[in-house]
Amino acid sequence: MLADGQAFEVEFSDRNGRTYESLGLTPEEFMILRFEPILPNSKAQLITV
Repeated sequence: MLADGQAFEVEFSDRNGRTYESLGLTPEEFMILRFEPILPNSKAQLITV
């Protein structure tokens, strides 16, 4: 956590665990990414962090 809990350090890594980027992000800047495809008949969900 950064900025007195107002931001988070996010680390991006490859499949071998090697970090290629590390950023400080606020919750408003988060975007959920999925590795597995979503089924076409799935309903969209809003997830808050």
